[in-house]
Formats: sequence, C-alpha cells, structure tokens
Amino acid sequence: MGTTVSDNEWVGGAGAWSDTNLAEIQERLADGFDPGQRLFWLRSTPLHQAAQEGAVKVIELLLASGAEVDPADSYGATPLWEAVRHGQDDAVRLLLAAGADPWRPCIAGRSPGLQALFTELADLFAHLPGAPRVSPRLRELQETVDEMMFSYEDYNEGFCIAFVGEVAEDEVIRRLGADPGLCPPVEAGALWEAEHASPAELLRVASPPGGGVVLIQTEGVLPVHDGVARRVTTGGGVLAGAFPLAGTSVDIWRDGFSIARPSVHEQLSDDSLFELWMCRFGDCGAHPSVSMERILALMTLLTATYVTEEWLWSAPMRLVPVELRSDGQGR
Repeated sequence: MGTTVSDNEWVGGAGAWSDTNLAEIQERLADGFDPGQRLFWLRSTPLHQAAQEGAVKVIELLLASGAEVDPADSYGATPLWEAVRHGQDDAVRLLLAAGADPWRPCIAGRSPGLQALFTELADLFAHLPGAPRVSPRLRELQETVDEMMFSYEDYNEGFCIAFVGEVAEDEVIRRLGADPGLCPPVEAGALWEAEHASPAELLRVASPPGGGVVLIQTEGVLPVHDGVARRVTTGGGVLAGAFPLAGTSVDIWRDGFSIARPSVHEQLSDDSLFELWMCRFGDCGAHPSVSMERILALMTLLTATYVTEEWLWSAPMRLVPVELRSDGQGR
C-alpha cells in the first residue's frame, strides 16, 4: 500500500470516510480492511462515519463490499440515524434505497424517521410505509419551542449567564449569602462602574418580566460555578447556566445537585432530558438553529425564564457580593 499509516491510526482521521478519500478507502478494502468492523475509538462503523459526512460514494462502496446497512453503534444509532441528524439528505436517500429501516428504534425509543419528521428531511419519510402519526399536540409543542429558539437569533452577549426557576429573587440573594435589603437595584447605566468599584466579586441579579431570576457576570464564571449553583438550588429550584454565545454546553442543577451538563452536538442517550430533544440537542445539521439559540431555549424551557437584549441592557439589577469557600468542590 502507498501509505505507512496503520488502519487503527487512519480510521479516525479527519475526513477519513469522506468522498474525497475514496481512492484510499478502496485501497484499504482491497487489502482486506473489513467494511463492517467496529471502529474502537469512534464507537461506530465506517458506514456511520460516511453517513455523517454525507459521503454517498463511500456509502455505496462500503455496502457493495459487504457492510450491513443497519448496524447499531455504541449509542444504539444506525447509519441512517447519523445521516438524519447531520442533515445529509443524499445519504438518507441512498441508505433508504439500500434497505435501511426508517422506523427502527435507536435512542430513547426514537427512530431515524421520527426524528426526520421534525426537520427539513420530513418529505423523505412522511409517506413511507409504517410512518407514525405525529400528534397535533406534539407538533404544536415542537413548533412553539422552535419559535422561542429562533427568537434568540439576535442574542449577542459573550458573558456568563444563568437562569433560575422556582426561586424568588430575594430568596436567591439570601441563598447567595447576602441580605436582599442591602442589595438595592442599580440603574443599568451605573452597573459597570459599581462593579469595578467594589472589592468583592459581584453577581448581577434581576427578574425579567415573564418570571424567573437571571444571574449575570460580565467578567467571570460565577453563574455556572458549582458553588453558586449549589447554593441557589439547595432547598428547591432549578438553575441552567452557560456562555451561550461562545460555549456549547449547559450546566443544569436541581435541588442542590448537578443533574446534567449536555453539549449541543453530542449524541443524546436513553436517559437524556426530554427538553434536550425539544431544543434540538444532538442535531448536527438537520435543523437550521445554531448552538446559541438551542442553549438559550433550553435554559428558558427548564426554568421558565426568558430574556431579551433590550431587557438585559436597560433593566435595573441588584449587585450581590458572592464569597465562595475553598472547599475543593466544583469550578
């Protein structure tokens, strides 16, 4: 072979299973590479990887070389599932034509076809035999979440922010260790100067019009610090925090415990929160929403707290001093 890279090194390389690498794949297969083998580091098969890439020529080659069309990876996902979640319509068509089962449950009882029915790939599945009927209530719920998600499209704040549900503003301040009476609202235009004049580390705390409580730190990570989240939710409550503009994950706490830290593009699992599915987590291209919109939508859905740019920069907020003990826990 015209390469010294071993199969184990090569299979996980960037673009290894793309159509641009077709010649090398053909060469590897001719030298005995098993087209259906498990790729240990990727926890899947070559067909899964090609489906993610939308590499139709590679998919055709692998199938012609004996690869099964519907193997499950370590998550339970099939190549068709991967083609759907990556929005690869040509790969979807090819896999369906090759006999992939659109209604096979993969993760959390969901099939590739069901997932597709809520995306722009819906027309490829809606009229296939066995297509499930999506209830109007579920369809309406997804449309409502999508609408809320897209309402965040103009969000442009790079700071750390957390939404808190089921806890009143004064109680949040008390749980942070401060006296609400000593934390009066500060007008928006005076917040920055007041923060920088204080020797203590401060959190901005305020309640948007629709309910809930918002924690903000323009230069720091307190809203997602384990110590803050633990205090704010101990005794009841839920907190969801993130760097929505630059980050890809959300810290979720309930009743004093961290319950999840999902990342936008990671594969979901049987145990994933229902809200993650509704906010398109795990989707890598089938839906046009972006990470920031999904993160903020999830934070809103979990806490019933919604913010707008106008409110963030015009509302008076309370500056709450936060002193965290060095107990070796959390960030």
